[in-house]
Amino acid sequence: MTTDAPATPTTFDGTELDFWLGDWDARWGEAGRGTNRLTRILGDQVIREDFSGGGPNGHLNGLSLSVFDSERRIWRQTWVDDSGGYIELVGDVAEGCFSFRRAAPEEGPSTAYRMVFRDVQPASFRWTWERSTDGGETWDVRWDIAYTRRRS
Repeated sequence: MTTDAPATPTTFDGTELDFWLGDWDARWGEAGRGTNRLTRILGDQVIREDFSGGGPNGHLNGLSLSVFDSERRIWRQTWVDDSGGYIELVGDVAEGCFSFRRAAPEEGPSTAYRMVFRDVQPASFRWTWERSTDGGETWDVRWDIAYTRRRS
């Protein structure tokens, strides 16, 4: 599995991430807190994410750029952060929800990660970061974040 194409062909119309635009408060675990700001840039063709958050295990600042490839009708995302993290993901659908996923051959030939946007409402959603070591048969949630939209 590569990040070039979804595991199953899924086409999108480019509006799948519109719900994510804006300013968000994030909470996870007992003490994890953060903020996230999503804006359209570069002629509204790219969605920029600015994340900042932390808890008892430290702080993380990160940035993602998501772009819709209108010719192939797929989403791509690149994530970087202040711990040296760099990942590329491709849009997919997981359990009926929009997601981004990536193969992780550096961890084993059957390892993959995905982020899933769950329970999307106008003022809230859940975001999970999940890992599979069996080619996507089963997934373990590694990080579960509850997002609430910030009031203007």
